[in-house]
Amino acid sequence: MQRMTRSADYLPYESFFIDYTNSGKEHRKPLEHFHDTFELAFFVRADIHIFVKDTKYHIREGDWLLINPYEIHSIFYNPAHDYTRYVLQFNEGFLKDLLAALSLEGRLAALQLKRNKRACLDLPQRMRVEAMYRSLLQLYEQQPGNDGKRYGLHPSDAELKLHLALLLLEYDKLCETAAAARRVRPSEDPVREIIAYLDDHYMEPVQLHDLEHHFGRSKFTICRQFSQTTQFTVVEYLQYRRVIEAQKRLIQTEQPILDIALDCGFQSIQHFYRIFKKICGRTPLQYRRNELP
Repeated sequence: MQRMTRSADYLPYESFFIDYTNSGKEHRKPLEHFHDTFELAFFVRADIHIFVKDTKYHIREGDWLLINPYEIHSIFYNPAHDYTRYVLQFNEGFLKDLLAALSLEGRLAALQLKRNKRACLDLPQRMRVEAMYRSLLQLYEQQPGNDGKRYGLHPSDAELKLHLALLLLEYDKLCETAAAARRVRPSEDPVREIIAYLDDHYMEPVQLHDLEHHFGRSKFTICRQFSQTTQFTVVEYLQYRRVIEAQKRLIQTEQPILDIALDCGFQSIQHFYRIFKKICGRTPLQYRRNELP
């Protein structure tokens, strides 16, 4: 998702998508975005920083990272380092029937609740996981009528679903190993507290002086710490957080758009439409019509 001073990036995906990038030195600008699918990325070669919700990860070779639907994340590339990665996107419905048949209905929900979502793999683990991704990519590219782009996969392919389920089980297992342990930097703790507060109060008219009063620190200190760690301003994060909640309600409920806007913390329908379109590229009404089955 882009900063509010640029064109925002909300990435909609179909039920399943997989991609392989081997770009050598990566000169892309920082990328800030969110999407409505799970993202499971395996990094073959990398030296980047990713900020996901309230956690900052330094991603290196052999790291494996899960990002939940609607989680805001920022990626900061190192132009001096080679960049090779596999990334797949899938929605919950894509695996729902298969996981139910395997008596694993709660597995995705359990993965979402993991505090640490990065697994750091040793060499044998890397080779095994990369082989699994290659198999998935090959299956995806062989789909009838699929030209390798992210749209075009029919969600009934049993073999593809089975390979994805096995990959998720492998991730779950490796994420529990000691190699996946991560210590939170002390400098990140205050920012986690701020994000938790914003997540609890986004539906209210939060002002900087509210944060100042709640945390007992000056608004200048709060804003500096927050932007240095997340690359978002407090106002930007609030706007994205409100839009994400509005997206869910537009799809999952028949609540009137005005009520959604007010319940999500926007002070007027005009402000809601302006911010929503800036982030999503379409109006709330267009989003509801396009996303509903």
